[in-house]
Amino acid sequence: MDHLSEAVAILDKNGVLTPLADLIRQVYRRAADRHEPDLGDDAMSFGTTVWRNLTNLGAAQFGGLAGVNARIEDNSLEILCAGYIVRLYSLQGGTGASVESIRWEGSEARLGGAVENSRGGQLALDDDEQFPEAFTGVVPRRRHVRVAHAGDLDTGEAVAYLGLPRDNRDGGSPWFEVQLWIGQPAHPVLVATGGSPAIPGPALPGEGPIPELEVMVRPKRRGDGVRLSALA
Repeated sequence: MDHLSEAVAILDKNGVLTPLADLIRQVYRRAADRHEPDLGDDAMSFGTTVWRNLTNLGAAQFGGLAGVNARIEDNSLEILCAGYIVRLYSLQGGTGASVESIRWEGSEARLGGAVENSRGGQLALDDDEQFPEAFTGVVPRRRHVRVAHAGDLDTGEAVAYLGLPRDNRDGGSPWFEVQLWIGQPAHPVLVATGGSPAIPGPALPGEGPIPELEVMVRPKRRGDGVRLSALA
């Protein structure tokens, strides 16, 4: 089993992925429902709403889940489970953006996970000299998992990828492995390892019908502006 498949299986077993997928869908749909271009809303305000809602609602929702620790780090949601660290980042350019376009240099916290995943001598606690009988599985190799997400500000349809970030400051793909998780991108290209195109695999946990939202949706007035989706 590759590193990403192992991470997905463990996170799903611990009840992280399906509720996280539901939350991402709900937040994008609510943000689109509330988006009012005639009142001055634009792609930046849409992205900020999504970012803050995911951060605050996610911290509250996962904070009470057994075996999961959720917190706000670097103003973003961080979920810790079974040795894995999951963080959410937006794709600039909306649902048509390439997952390969993401960059990790935005902050120390953003880059840190990619750097740690890329270390050849990353502490895994499963080598002979590291007492495997006591620590095997405590710290998974490439334990940093990232969700790269985007959405359409008119429809609220979300797209998200799950992947293992890679330090690519010297070139190459920003991912060791990455897979489409939610939705259908405008230009569907599934990337698996090192930027190579891959054949879509089976549905990942969290892929399913979008749950109904318990919110009041009011009619909107829309201008004829260009459809954009810039995210925080």
